Amino acid sequence: MILKRREFLKFISIAAAGTPLFANGRDKLYIKLPPKKLEYYHLKGKKDGGRVLIIGGIHGNEIGAYKAADILVDNELKRGELLIIPRSNFTSILANVRGYNGDMNRKFDHISKKDPDYYYIQMLKDIILSYKPDVVISMHDGYGFASRQERAWGQSVVIDEVRYKNFDLLTPARFVMNNSNKYLKHKIVVLNTKTFSGRFHKEQKKALTGWCLKNNIKAFCIEASKQLPTLKDKVHTHLVMLREFFKIYNIEFEGGMERIVNGFELNNKKNPKLILNVNNQKIIVKNNETLKIKRGSIIEVTDIDGERGDFIVPHGVNLNWRSFHFKNLRFFIKRDYQKIFSIDIKEV
Repeated sequence: MILKRREFLKFISIAAAGTPLFANGRDKLYIKLPPKKLEYYHLKGKKDGGRVLIIGGIHGNEIGAYKAADILVDNELKRGELLIIPRSNFTSILANVRGYNGDMNRKFDHISKKDPDYYYIQMLKDIILSYKPDVVISMHDGYGFASRQERAWGQSVVIDEVRYKNFDLLTPARFVMNNSNKYLKHKIVVLNTKTFSGRFHKEQKKALTGWCLKNNIKAFCIEASKQLPTLKDKVHTHLVMLREFFKIYNIEFEGGMERIVNGFELNNKKNPKLILNVNNQKIIVKNNETLKIKRGSIIEVTDIDGERGDFIVPHGVNLNWRSFHFKNLRFFIKRDYQKIFSIDIKEV
């Protein structure tokens, strides 16, 4: 992929270990799926400013968070630097669940090498430590409305402490809250989990922001409410809060952030095309279709030509698997959580 007029850092391909079998026997069909890539994008303005790292999609069913992060990728920076990781937990996004392999946001303190999320967690850590941002912003959609419901996280800026080491977390969080609330119907509040000093949210030490703080990197979490009426409302809430953080860290977009906050579109125009190699024969699939393929054939998904977030998902098969045998199986072509079309592959 070439990102026009912006610096693209790289793709990181993570392959699942081993080759599980969905159905045994060499006379079955065999498919190889592409790796799920951890994609990140570097936007750099011509003028000096802050360095902000934005991470979305740690929880796969928090759609407003990763869609808002993704929208920023297609815009030019005038001042400062942004490193954007829209889909940090792509497997969970495709499954539209909080954590397909358990809660990824409880694995930053420690994770087993056997955990399917291990390589993604390690890559996220490496990116953060090598980029050395002024701040990390972890984006989420939380339950309810924190301003009027006990134990609700939605519509909030979350801090781990009022102050941690040399980091004043409360002052910037209040700045974001006060300025964002001028533009939001459902008001946001500052939530202090007291991660390191309190008794009730010790689990946050295992989360991304807790890990960042322990590694001397300032970090905040922003939460839109899952109970907002529409996806557009969720994305708008995130962009409003990000706008205020960008003011603090001297980040400016070409044309202004107002253009993005008030003019973003959620409808992608390009329909995906699935490109297969079946026994060295190229097959392109663009719509619902049934493919009848000779028993014993090897099918390789060589490309998914579409938008960011487009991928192939086998129905009823472990989403961590990269390759497997099967007889008859349905595959969905998804754009993040949405099914675009399906193909049935049957042996003959």
